[in-house]
Amino acid sequence: MRILSYILLSSLLLAAPQRITAQEISEVPVQETKPETKKAKEKKENGFWSLLEFKGVGVSADIFGCAYSLIGDGISTEIAAEANFGNRLYPTFEAGWAWCNATDENNGIKYRTNAPYYRAGFNYNFLTKKDNPNPKHYIYGLVRIGWTNFKYDVQTPPITDPVWGGEVALDLKDVEGACLWGEVGAGIKVKIVKGFHMGWSVRYKFRFTEKKAENSRMWYIPGYGKNQSTCFGGTYSLIYDIPL
Repeated sequence: MRILSYILLSSLLLAAPQRITAQEISEVPVQETKPETKKAKEKKENGFWSLLEFKGVGVSADIFGCAYSLIGDGISTEIAAEANFGNRLYPTFEAGWAWCNATDENNGIKYRTNAPYYRAGFNYNFLTKKDNPNPKHYIYGLVRIGWTNFKYDVQTPPITDPVWGGEVALDLKDVEGACLWGEVGAGIKVKIVKGFHMGWSVRYKFRFTEKKAENSRMWYIPGYGKNQSTCFGGTYSLIYDIPL
């Protein structure tokens, strides 16, 4: 009998700490994760960080430069690539090639060049809003920096020397030229079918620097136009959007 009582008492002593420990654990408060508030969610979706949300890449080809040869003095073709951040900000790089073979009607000077040009900058979409984050059509502003290094040929008709008399004609080959300029403007993009847009832009161009030769001056600058302090230009492009 004593042995049975001893075994029963020992079992009770061993079970008591386990019950106490389990009770203490059950009484420990559990911290609940608060759900994200509606205000915080809207701030996250429509705030500043939405500008940095990567949406995809767009590639385009300009067809305005070829048509411009009908009314202008040069012809060009270019392609462009742009990254889409939040359907608002579009960092853009453009590269093209321009040709010019023209004669100045006033003095008969012939000018020829054939060279590449480059631009870099960004577009900003004004129609993206909180209640319309994915517009199909949009109006945008643009900023670009353009540059080119090239060579050109110049031929002049016979010119009479005012001091020594006689006539001299210039025939300059591979004269080196360079130019750095800026562009600001606005454009419109319109969705035509899924993944494709058509785009128009008008640009105001202003020259920063130019490389001047000893006996001649650039008459036409690839990617810029006629060598003036300011001028206007435009693009008409077909754009394909690659969602990533």
